[in-house]
Amino acid sequence: MRFCRGTVFGRYTASMSILLALSACYEEDNQTLPSTTARETAIGESPHWLEVDDARAPQTFLATESGLSPDALAPLLDELSAHYRESPRMIANRVLQLWQEYPDIPLDRLMTDLVPAQDTPEESLGPVAQHYRILRANGASHADAAAVVMGQGG
Repeated sequence: MRFCRGTVFGRYTASMSILLALSACYEEDNQTLPSTTARETAIGESPHWLEVDDARAPQTFLATESGLSPDALAPLLDELSAHYRESPRMIANRVLQLWQEYPDIPLDRLMTDLVPAQDTPEESLGPVAQHYRILRANGASHADAAAVVMGQGG
């Protein structure tokens, strides 16, 4: 660190560099990973997610969570799956999550209102759901939020 010799700024810079390097080496006393049991407990406490290894059909999962008929939910899920990149399982998880956050609208209506226009290119439901969530959190009604995320409102 030849540039450090003789200048206050140089010595300060060198000292800060050394302190930053040493702070990066600091280790916590307890670096053990959470036990599998803790993870299993956390998963067990949150049954509102259709896991990859769950054998239930997405419409059956949604029906169990919402009380609606799987026969009524299947065509809605098919329609959403035709427009979004995610798998039906992931779409079911996302729409259930939105519905649980904003239960003021029936799940089947929420699903219907999230179906894009036929002429839109396939996209991801994730950003659409997040945009809807932000609009609702900022006070928009379901109708207004759905219209904006579907490109029909301002």
